[in-house]
Amino acid sequence: MSELRDLLARATDRIESPRLEQAAMQNARRRRTRRRGAAAAVVTSALVVTTLVGLQVADRGDGLGPVAPAGPTPTSVPSPSASASASGSAEKVWPQWDPRDVDQLPAAPDRIAPALPDVIDPPTSSPLLSDDPVGVGVLAVEQGGLAQVLGTDGDWRTVPIDGRFPVVSLSPEGTRLAVHYGYDNRVGVYDYRVTVHDLATGGSRTLEAPPGLEPWDYAGWTFLDEEMMLFSSGPQSYAVAIGSGEAEEMSLPAGMSMTLDPAGDWLSSADFTEPNVLTDYAGGTPREVSMDRTGRLLRIQADEDTVVGTTYDDQPFSVVVADRQTLTPQFRLPVLDYDANYSNWGLGAVAIADDGTVLLRVAAIGRRVDGFRLVAWDPAEGGLSIVAATALPVAASVVFAQAALRAIA
Repeated sequence: MSELRDLLARATDRIESPRLEQAAMQNARRRRTRRRGAAAAVVTSALVVTTLVGLQVADRGDGLGPVAPAGPTPTSVPSPSASASASGSAEKVWPQWDPRDVDQLPAAPDRIAPALPDVIDPPTSSPLLSDDPVGVGVLAVEQGGLAQVLGTDGDWRTVPIDGRFPVVSLSPEGTRLAVHYGYDNRVGVYDYRVTVHDLATGGSRTLEAPPGLEPWDYAGWTFLDEEMMLFSSGPQSYAVAIGSGEAEEMSLPAGMSMTLDPAGDWLSSADFTEPNVLTDYAGGTPREVSMDRTGRLLRIQADEDTVVGTTYDDQPFSVVVADRQTLTPQFRLPVLDYDANYSNWGLGAVAIADDGTVLLRVAAIGRRVDGFRLVAWDPAEGGLSIVAATALPVAASVVFAQAALRAIA
């Protein structure tokens, strides 16, 4: 167990990824002309993202409209109003945005998430990862029993799928990809194993469910960091070392929304049946902070200083940026919640970039346009712009490496 304890002790230390940063800069130079002037190709299908233990936002969409060329802040986001918070400080409240107009937004600046493509459109086939490793991945797609990972070089690789209802995930720095499977009604049981692929070597290993597991209706795996995975089944959770398979039972924070910050610390916002607090586990001691001023936060993301989430708690549906220590609201973007689609599933924060830009996953909902867009919101200036777009089939899933989302060129 010594190796596992060492890994757990280092769980707050994220692996630096200079290869990702260098490749991101190269990819940004390749994309620059496309983002400045080109319109994205139209794709016609839909997306559903599988959610695992509250760490990823579940969205769907189909179709892809054109991406406008880069330009000034759109007219849908004029100057903000200022409202006083309970502490006496003021927050910027931007005018309400209608996300059905997402495809009218300009293309995002090249510096934001530079490793990501403008359009997420994997080919019908690609080389096997085991034959041609990519080193670092920026995103992965699973559709129709085919899993593919996009490397920082802009090329796709295929990862084998061996069962039904696959769930894919990428490690935070994009060095590993994991595949596990949901309930298989042909045999009436879960396959509790997970296969972890090393993107630098193309090799893989399979981890078994921890001993002592009591089977539950739901079980799943996700990454804690580059060396550790989280296995969760009902009330039981385990930290599992990828290298050795050693497992140690752990207490997983409970709440309506949970996230890990870049340092590996948990945050969780309480359900509506509980006191209105966000619990911050940074430093090893849980600290409760009232969410009265922000509203109860959903789909939360956090960095060292900031918490971002959506809320519809006694107010119009909004995206809120707040100080992490006090949850004093700093910026707020009200969002028109057409038929409650966006508050229920269609819009949520997925990352806070290193310069404070908030990345939102926005379903494109319309009669002729569907899909999802990765939207950058500049809270201080109010600008909204499109980083990437896709229109994969409704049964597909798309997951990102957090480092690729946070990166600024």
